[in-house]
Amino acid sequence: MKAISGQPRHAARLLDRRSRCRAVAFAVSSTILLVFSLAVTPPARAAFKRRDTGGNAAQFLKLGADARAAAMGGAVRALSEDATAVYWNPAGLSALRLRHASFSHGAMYQGVFYDFFAYAQPIESIIGRGRPRELRESQLGALGVAFFYMNAGSLQETDNTGATTGGSFMPQEFAGALAWGGRLTPDFDLGVGMKYIYSKLYESAQTAAGDLGARLRLRVVGMPLTLSAGVHNFGGSLRYGRENQDLPFFVSAGANLRVLKNLTLTGDVIAPRDNRVYGAGGIELRQALTSKTGFSLRAGYNGMNDYKDLQGLTGVGFGCGLRTHRVDMDYAWTPFGVLTIGHRFSLSYRF
Repeated sequence: MKAISGQPRHAARLLDRRSRCRAVAFAVSSTILLVFSLAVTPPARAAFKRRDTGGNAAQFLKLGADARAAAMGGAVRALSEDATAVYWNPAGLSALRLRHASFSHGAMYQGVFYDFFAYAQPIESIIGRGRPRELRESQLGALGVAFFYMNAGSLQETDNTGATTGGSFMPQEFAGALAWGGRLTPDFDLGVGMKYIYSKLYESAQTAAGDLGARLRLRVVGMPLTLSAGVHNFGGSLRYGRENQDLPFFVSAGANLRVLKNLTLTGDVIAPRDNRVYGAGGIELRQALTSKTGFSLRAGYNGMNDYKDLQGLTGVGFGCGLRTHRVDMDYAWTPFGVLTIGHRFSLSYRF
């Protein structure tokens, strides 16, 4: 009887020890990411102040990926577990069990539009070791690719006095990314990504950059909690003629808490090199209609877009989605004050 009664206590001690080990592993990995970010970004260049806004090039790398995230304020770095994780946090690719493709189109402000496409697939299915749905949680992880494109429309060319010259130009920017994410332990994920960036404003430039991400899954009072940490857009710089400009490097930390089976809360803290530290948060309510269909309602806030000088509603997002057995359709409404209203549409397919 003593041996039997002692087993639950022993099991509880083992679980507690494993939880502490997972937390320590995540803390160590987050510290490594932070140290790495400081190493690739000298203190003199990592201002983290609002007065440095716009001091970096390739700002389109901050525009997000999909409508679901836009409606939730972009606070999905601990939540994203599909092809869009190539952008948000490559460690999220570790949760992929099926092939996934996603396309998003954003009608932004002042004629700017932004497109995003991503595809991801478990490595096990690539090498033919079984169908994706048969994969276990910790094997070879998943690979993803993504393409970003922004077009600012045609702009009139002016001279140094502000007078038009009769000419025009069209700013365009593009990025292609490749990422991997996998589970190092049943509860700890790691991911890495690389991207090629091409920017054509009046002159053109190109460079490469990288992303690193980590996730830890826990349970708090019976509720699933996911923590994330990441370092984004580290690496090269863009050289326009004789002028050299840094990329929009930033460090992120996030959390995703599923308080109910169909209700999720998310939060991110972002420290960008060219702005002050800001927060973002989101909420998502999912409701099933049938065994294979359902809808979602979402809302969020993003401190990066909260500017009083825009004289209107800014920083918030609202959206909805329709989910079927294989297809997701999502929409986000994001106001930018006097500039205009932003709309983003996404279509995703699982197979």
